[in-house]
Amino acid sequence: MADPLPLAPGLGDQRASGAVLDCWRSDGAAAAARQLKIQLAKQDRQQGGSSADPLLAELALRLEGRSGPRLLVDGLWFCRPFGGISRVWEQILDCWSLPGLVTNSAPVALIERNSHLALSASFPNLQGAGVDPLDPEAVAALAPENSALLKGWRADVFISSWISSSGPERPSCPELALVHDCLPERYGVAAPLAQLRRRWLKGATAHLAVSAATAADLEVLLSRPTGSLSWCHPAPAPLFGAPLQGPRGDRLWAKLIQRSGLQQPYLLLPATSAIGSYKNPELVAEALADPQLAPLQLVLCGIAAEQRCRELEQRFPHLGGRCLAAGFTDLELALAYHHALAVVIPSRAEGFGLPAVEALASGATVLVADSPGLREAGGSAALRFHPQRPGELAALLALLLDPTSGWLQPHLACRRQKRLAPLHADLIGLALLALARRLAP
Repeated sequence: MADPLPLAPGLGDQRASGAVLDCWRSDGAAAAARQLKIQLAKQDRQQGGSSADPLLAELALRLEGRSGPRLLVDGLWFCRPFGGISRVWEQILDCWSLPGLVTNSAPVALIERNSHLALSASFPNLQGAGVDPLDPEAVAALAPENSALLKGWRADVFISSWISSSGPERPSCPELALVHDCLPERYGVAAPLAQLRRRWLKGATAHLAVSAATAADLEVLLSRPTGSLSWCHPAPAPLFGAPLQGPRGDRLWAKLIQRSGLQQPYLLLPATSAIGSYKNPELVAEALADPQLAPLQLVLCGIAAEQRCRELEQRFPHLGGRCLAAGFTDLELALAYHHALAVVIPSRAEGFGLPAVEALASGATVLVADSPGLREAGGSAALRFHPQRPGELAALLALLLDPTSGWLQPHLACRRQKRLAPLHADLIGLALLALARRLAP
């Protein structure tokens, strides 16, 4: 089974752009310019002199110091420091912070709305109203302010990743939507949010999705041709790729066990939600009714983990005394991933499933529901189960507990390495810059 591509084919070859970005990050812009020449020459030989792909073309323009569109980003979601959307924005802002990538002749500014992302301070900030991004009426009321900020800063393109727009009824400039998922459209939401999402998605001039699955959902929603929308996978933060080992890691792990109450063997269920939601935690609870799995502790982390633990214990009495809510720092989360018997993500659908690749990067055994987004995130490195068949999950967990299953881990380790190798944390930020250039008047 082939692993999914990390980048829409129309955006180019991620290996070539990744090589230039790696060189830029490690050795500076001059070295990146030399690497760009190497990659362009290689493409000329392979493609018979055809034009460069869009991401290499964008890199060439920025390395040459060419002028570019003035981009204004609504930092609406930056007030929420946790979750997948925030992690993706950290990657984007880190990419844009490469010295010389964003300049006065091709600038980026952020609308400041009580940001909790440290990197937002690296860019010009335009003060905007602070609102709860989950309050659709408050977000809708921001449109006139956005329009005024765009005009005052003379922005060419407006970028948003969460239901905010450049004008109440119609765009006041080209809009680029970074779309993390179409889950509200799949499962239904109340009218105010549905209307606002419709305005955001249909009013955008262009879209960048975080996965091919989300791009396909968007194409159906917007009645676009199959394969017409761009997408780019986010990557795990470097911290997840290097969980601490050796004496220091052992000490941190011992302290974490003592503080949190973790008991091995355990399952880690990250970023879950209520019973009956698309996150599907009840399937894991049903699987753990299997007597073979009685030794397993169920560990929940993320927002409202304690509430979710109580709900599961009340609904499934066999979880009494086996369910633990834990709060982790990112470093602790990497360690918890690494030492878990398995990290389980049972969602019926996800936009991408960033926790799956973070867990893989931490060296975890990852089990995912065979559902949109998660198939793409885990690729061949994650074991899959049907999202409505707890028996399939129970059988996989029993296999992992079986002391004769030692052959499996080296096999999965090879698959993890293969799955993670193409993912590059800077590509999604570069893809936004390239798409924004297309939109500029």
